Amino acid sequence: MRVRQIAADLAQLDGTQLNPGATDAEISEFERSNGVVLPVSFRSWLEISDGGRLFFPEGIELYGVVHPPLLELDDPYTPEGGWLVVGMMPDTDLVLVSLKGEATVVYNREGGTFDDAVRYGDFLAFLEDALRQWSD
Repeated sequence: MRVRQIAADLAQLDGTQLNPGATDAEISEFERSNGVVLPVSFRSWLEISDGGRLFFPEGIELYGVVHPPLLELDDPYTPEGGWLVVGMMPDTDLVLVSLKGEATVVYNREGGTFDDAVRYGDFLAFLEDALRQWSD
C-alpha cells in the first residue's frame, strides 16, 4: 500500500517523528463534529500517522485529529474556498488540503498566495515530493 511505504521511508530519515495513527472512529468523530469529509489520501495518512514532524529541526510539522497540534478549520490565514490546514513548512507557509477534492497545496500565508510549483494531486504526492527533496 502506497501510504505505508511512504510512512516507512519517512520514518527512516533523521529528524522524523511520526505520531501513532488515529482510529477510524477518531477520524470519523472529527469529521462529524466539524461537518467535513476529509480527502481520502489525507484520511489514509491519518490512519498511519496522526501528525508528527518531518526532517526536524528545520522540517515540516503535520497536524492530527488526536495528537497535538490539532487540525484547525478556523485558521485566520486560511484562504476561502474549502481548505484545511494540515501542516506548516519551515518558512511558516501552510500545507493545505482541499475539502472539495484531493488537492494539496503550500500556501504563503503572509502573501496570501498559492505557489503553483507546490501543488499536488493528493496528500500522498506532497509527502512523496517532500521525501525526495529531503533525502537528496
